[in-house]
Amino acid sequence: MTPPGSGHHFTVRYWSTVATVSLGAALAVTLTHATPANPALFGRVLLRAVVYAVVMGGLSGWIVPIVAHRLAPRPGARRWASMVGAMLGLAVIGTFVATAIVGAFGLAPHESFWTRFRDDLQVVALFGVAIGVGMSLFEGQRAELEATTHALHARELDEERTRKLALEARLASLEARLHPHFLFNSLNAISALIEEDPPRAERMVERLAALLRAALDAGRRGLVPLAEELDLVADYLEIEKARLGERLTYAIDASANVEGYLVPPLSVQALVENSVKHAIAPRAAGGQLRVEARGDEARLVVRVRDDGPGFSLDGTAPGHGLDVLRGRLAERFGAGAALSAGRENGGAVVTMIVPRSPAPLPAPA
Repeated sequence: MTPPGSGHHFTVRYWSTVATVSLGAALAVTLTHATPANPALFGRVLLRAVVYAVVMGGLSGWIVPIVAHRLAPRPGARRWASMVGAMLGLAVIGTFVATAIVGAFGLAPHESFWTRFRDDLQVVALFGVAIGVGMSLFEGQRAELEATTHALHARELDEERTRKLALEARLASLEARLHPHFLFNSLNAISALIEEDPPRAERMVERLAALLRAALDAGRRGLVPLAEELDLVADYLEIEKARLGERLTYAIDASANVEGYLVPPLSVQALVENSVKHAIAPRAAGGQLRVEARGDEARLVVRVRDDGPGFSLDGTAPGHGLDVLRGRLAERFGAGAALSAGRENGGAVVTMIVPRSPAPLPAPA
């Protein structure tokens, strides 16, 4: 993380990212409490949510880089436990300030200060912790990418060393674009449960925390065991199932001989997320999804099937999740990997092929 005083976290680009994430969270909270069909109620709830988002976004944007820098020397588990504690403290302060502003402008005239504070603290704490951890992850990856880039310009290395550093920088750039997208989709799924089923929402937050921990540890190794990736996929699907209910059914089928195979982190998750987002969630009847993994001595084949209409990767827009994944596979494996999509047995199938790789290096503490 960039040291305090360097000015990095006060750039326009940084604050634009903070504002986008904060306002996105405000909209997600608003949609769980009101619908656009009632413009008056929707407007009041949205204005109130924006007040909380601006206060928490400002506090988090200012404090998170400083706290993350000071916690950097600590071991991984202690570092992230301390970060969560700091975000909970910010949530208390931010809720107090935002509640006072809401009361001063008459946005909740029928509630007392402490009733508003108590009720809103739960939601602010949930989103504050998730957004704070996500910001820390995103900014940490950005700092690592910048450090790699500076190293390329600052040192005169031989051709092989330069090529390796450039490869790592490109991979870090591609993966940094994946994490915020994944985080926001998960938050959106959880937000729907906050009002109707708080205990289940709490369990989903625990799953999201597990996903974030896995993403943090896995991203530093470059490749992760397929079993870990499939556990992460199961957590993600359970979060989506909480949002879609019986509209989503899924199965994960991995043959016994694939236990030793390695894949890029969040690669299978990207395939599953694409299927849920485009083939299942838009349909009133939902759909079925199946993840299959098979391997031999030379390669691993992962297929994600659904009962959607299918599509072609030729029309994938730049920056789309599958386009990013295709770039990651090409950078890491070259011609040894492939990503394809089509129709099979009346449904859609996306296939990822990666070569068999040696065991990954252990993740740093």
